[in-house]
Order: sequence, then structure tokens, then C-alpha cells
Amino acid sequence: MTRSGTGSVFNYSARHRWAYVPTLLFLLVIFAILVIDPSLVWRDHELDPGTRRAGILLAAALAIGFAVAVLTRWASPFRFSVGADALEVAPIIGSPRRVAYADVRAVRILPKTFMRSVPEVVLQVEAGRPVVIRTDITGYQQLERALRRRLAPDLQARWKEARDS
Repeated sequence: MTRSGTGSVFNYSARHRWAYVPTLLFLLVIFAILVIDPSLVWRDHELDPGTRRAGILLAAALAIGFAVAVLTRWASPFRFSVGADALEVAPIIGSPRRVAYADVRAVRILPKTFMRSVPEVVLQVEAGRPVVIRTDITGYQQLERALRRRLAPDLQARWKEARDS
């Protein structure tokens, strides 16, 4: 968390930003080896063409899946700036978005599950997509306090109730 003249700024860690990149690069290397020259890895025997084709398809599909996951993560909110009248939400790629506190209509907390490694706070906005804040963001407690104070009293109570349940 950092402080600026307009308010507090909260970011996710570098681990959150770069988590899938090594796996993606590994899959691309495997794909390249299978396409260019499989004998770089399999020296003892000739690789069956069907096995090679299946390996290429599997490596390509997994690489595409991880690339989509990286792009999705980079396009989702990464930096949150708590201002006097609005929350500024900025992804790594794409343009920042200002969400007026008066436009927030509901607050939900999604629990930790198998596919969601940490609980997430979802702010339902009147116009536009909901804003999702993962609770593993640096300085989450300060972000929650600063953000809750700026919301309508009924939303503050619902957020506190959802958090305590």
C-alpha cells in the first residue's frame, strides 16, 4: 500500500502478476521441441507420429489455456486507488476505471474454494461489471476499512455482516 495526494493505493504482489508465466513458457518450449525436433529429448527410439501429434496438440492446448489465464489476470483489476469520491480500479493491461461509491449497489464475499484460493469481495456496480477484490492484496485490511467507510451505511452493515459470518 502507498499513499498519494488523492488517497491510498493498493496493489497485488508480483507473484500474483507473474504466477502463470513460467508454466506458459515451459509449455511453449515443449511445443517447440515436439514441432522442430523431438530427438532433442527422445534419443533412444523413434517417436511415433501419432504420439508426436497428440503431444503437440496437448502442449498447444495447455499453452493457449495458460496464455488466456495470464491475459485474464492482467486484464482484471490489479491496482486500487481509494479516492475521496470514487474507487479507481486499474488493470495491468487496459485503461483504469473509476467507480463512484454511490454507484455500488451490493457487496458479496465469495468464500475460498478449490478454484478460488482466497476469499473475494465483489462490489456490484449500478452500471458496468462488478469489481472483484481478492483478499490477498497487499494491505487488504486497510483497503477494506477505507473502502467500507466511503460506502452507504446499509452497504457498510452488509459488508460487515458478510465478513463476520
